[in-house]
Amino acid sequence: MELQAEIIKFIQSFNTPILDAFFIAITNLGSSVFYYLMIPVFYWSVNKKAGITLTASLLCSMYINVTIKEIVALARPIGYPGIRSLFVISAGGFSFPSGHAQGISTFWGVVMRWYHSRRVYGLGTAVIILVSLSRLYLGVHWPIDVLAGIFLGLAISSIFILVSREYRQIPLIPNAIISIIIPITLVCIFSHKDNFVYMGMLSGSLLGYIFEEHFIGFEPENKGRFKAVMKYLIGIIGFLLMYVGLKSILPPYNVYHMLRYFIIGLWLTFGAPILFRWLDL
Repeated sequence: MELQAEIIKFIQSFNTPILDAFFIAITNLGSSVFYYLMIPVFYWSVNKKAGITLTASLLCSMYINVTIKEIVALARPIGYPGIRSLFVISAGGFSFPSGHAQGISTFWGVVMRWYHSRRVYGLGTAVIILVSLSRLYLGVHWPIDVLAGIFLGLAISSIFILVSREYRQIPLIPNAIISIIIPITLVCIFSHKDNFVYMGMLSGSLLGYIFEEHFIGFEPENKGRFKAVMKYLIGIIGFLLMYVGLKSILPPYNVYHMLRYFIIGLWLTFGAPILFRWLDL
């Protein structure tokens, strides 16, 4: 680890209070809060298929990330001699691979391949590099962690883009059963507490998407800036109410965490689109 430690120390040799604040802000672009805010934008207002592809790819990517972390069990550089670690609240669990680097690479990997725009490629590449660099500057990951995270994220995004393009409609009931069985099976294979959250939301999002496609046929439409803002605010408020309300009602056990995020996933892809249709948003 000495060479990796020296790389981190070199990056941190440029530290200033301004850079500290900058990289703390940048690292939050790879947090779950960022994805919870951005994915609804795609699903409700931009492109529904891109939205569900982003949702499924990110949740599966995070499942893989947690599973590898627990198997490899590599300690973080926090506390390593000569390395200062900032914003350690963002550094949960083991080190390899970096969840922030993998998540942001998955997200932008899907977006870049979906739109094939130079501007999107430029922005996506810059964000992936900056978020990954922030994990080293903040002293919460080794270089190998962020490199592996970037590789896994881009690979997973490529797979999901391919699947979304090759996907062919299958009957409603088998499709619905698959959307429930596969996430439950994955949780049974590796039942880390975070995986209950990821697979619960994956199941709810997929099931909601399947039923919404079959019974409603919601499509994002440009009905003016005011209606777009109202749609987003109503959707996010509903999301927050379910998040907080269900957390206060349901017991604090993994299976109930899975149920809570299953319902939140249903809201994203089924409940909110129904409401938007009814409100003509």
